[in-house]
Amino acid sequence: MSVPILTYHANNINGNDYQSNDHVALQADLQLIHRLGWQVITMNQLMAWHRGEAEDDAVHQAVVLTCDDGTWFDYYDVDHPFHGPQKGFLTLLQEHRQNTGQVAHMTNFVIVSPAARTILDEKCLIGQGWWTDEWWQPAQQSGLMSIANHSWDHNHGVLDNQNHNDDSFRCINDRAACDQQIKQAQNHLQQLLGEREGGAYFAYPYGNFSDYLRHEYLPKLGPEIGLQAAFTTVAEAVTRDHDRWELPRFVCNNDWQHVDQLAALLATIQRPIGLT
Repeated sequence: MSVPILTYHANNINGNDYQSNDHVALQADLQLIHRLGWQVITMNQLMAWHRGEAEDDAVHQAVVLTCDDGTWFDYYDVDHPFHGPQKGFLTLLQEHRQNTGQVAHMTNFVIVSPAARTILDEKCLIGQGWWTDEWWQPAQQSGLMSIANHSWDHNHGVLDNQNHNDDSFRCINDRAACDQQIKQAQNHLQQLLGEREGGAYFAYPYGNFSDYLRHEYLPKLGPEIGLQAAFTTVAEAVTRDHDRWELPRFVCNNDWQHVDQLAALLATIQRPIGLT
């Protein structure tokens, strides 16, 4: 038995078709998931199964939804200056519930540093103040979203840190750097959202990591700071054999580029219970 985690980026708005807009993709994918008779489960449900606390039928034909970075597009409906009105991911989840009667939950991995988000908003979006955090608590209270840790500042290349490529989280390779990126972010989330709600999960920025972070820091100190698991962008479905500090995820418009490709991907993942 295996469970795919499907990952989206709400700030991926470069047009209004599936391949250029993750909002269009998510809406189409939710319709597909429902049409195929699959279910969307929460990250907590997935991890309970991964720990052996739930039977296989609890995750039969199930997917988990995540999104990365934590911009306004996760939560708000925004009138994009180049591509027109965009329904936030929350609106799409709410409409899915209204139209089908089924709850589709999403885990939102957010960049935590307010200062970094201000710079990222100016340099990676269009400087409209669309990377704030006042929506995190109501998103969590909606029952359709959970806020989780995507590091303090993503070690992003537009910041003053000498990193200029998508491999730069491998530089987080000692205790001080890990504390700065992960523990500091975790503490901030717990202060903002409450200790019980402050993000039990971590997604590696860029999907990569140092050996120290993956094999020493998180296994030893992750539970101490409130983390239960960490997620990569390796294109595989989660099985019980995967280590909880290196769980895979599929990424929209990287690992599939059309709803038909997602249907084909899902068809390869799970067989009906009882069949081999």
